[in-house]
Amino acid sequence: MATLQCVLIIVLQTVICSQNTLQADLLPHSGSDNALITDSIQTSIPEQAADRLGRIKWENIAFIGFQVWFLGMAFDATVYQNTAEILALAILNVICAILGALEVVDGNKWLNLLKNTGYSTMPLSVAEKIEIALSVMIMLFAVILAYLSYEMSRQFGWNIYKKIGADVQIQKMYRMFQFFVLSLKIDVFTGFLVSLFSVCYLIHVAIKQGLMWESVIELIVTVLILPMLYFARTAGSVESKVRMIIFLIFQVLEFVHYCLILTETFQPSNNWYTWIVLIFIGLAFNVITSVLAFMCMRNFGKGLKPYVQRGSTKQKQDVEMNKSKVQQDWQIDDD
Repeated sequence: MATLQCVLIIVLQTVICSQNTLQADLLPHSGSDNALITDSIQTSIPEQAADRLGRIKWENIAFIGFQVWFLGMAFDATVYQNTAEILALAILNVICAILGALEVVDGNKWLNLLKNTGYSTMPLSVAEKIEIALSVMIMLFAVILAYLSYEMSRQFGWNIYKKIGADVQIQKMYRMFQFFVLSLKIDVFTGFLVSLFSVCYLIHVAIKQGLMWESVIELIVTVLILPMLYFARTAGSVESKVRMIIFLIFQVLEFVHYCLILTETFQPSNNWYTWIVLIFIGLAFNVITSVLAFMCMRNFGKGLKPYVQRGSTKQKQDVEMNKSKVQQDWQIDDD
């Protein structure tokens, strides 16, 4: 179902993106770098619409990226039986459906405004119809995948109980580690996407104004985000406090990085709310990931390590644990 959703939504979003681009090409562009923060008296509606449709194009691309990330997360959650991850995917899919509905509202707003001008609105009209179909489709998939996620989480819960046993303390630490891993994976999308878009914008500005120190920091953080997220996952697996502290220091640097982006974003009357919300989501998960990393680090050395391995290490650990269980099951008491 996740694969089917990914394919269908990517196709529809690609068509919507192309139609929005065609509509933007039919409209006059303002001489200002940002028509949306210019006084509406000085800037005409077609110029504002051209600027907004140019931004919507990037939102469509982000939507496509989200679907690819969502598919990878669905497979990962299923293979590694991460209950927190599978339930979070169901919630994210509902949020995705809401964003799809907002996309329809935003498109309809500019369509109505442009109808009062002499410019053709055919591409935007086509995009609006596809956006409605997209919104309905996402909601349908959200309901189906929510049910499947609930059923899978019940099975995962039983499998984890059989794997870990009845030790409540170990179960609590294991759930905490699952939430930490989930937060890292969400950071792959929110943190990296926000940083990548920000760097693209800064490159555009740097071409005109020159390179600034803020640009250097944001570029360094963007390059390091994905390697550091993997670094944090391995730090949790091997229970290395030194590695986890290094990751927490990087999180502080990433927090500064988000603050710099916010100062650049908060301009007078900036109406690109989607981008602002995305920055705040990235900032929130930066804090959440840091807190979870610290809490997981406190659990190092308390018996969780055998249950959080992956790859070849996990296979060897499972073989050893199964052998131990078999020996215990067939032990004969001579008395």
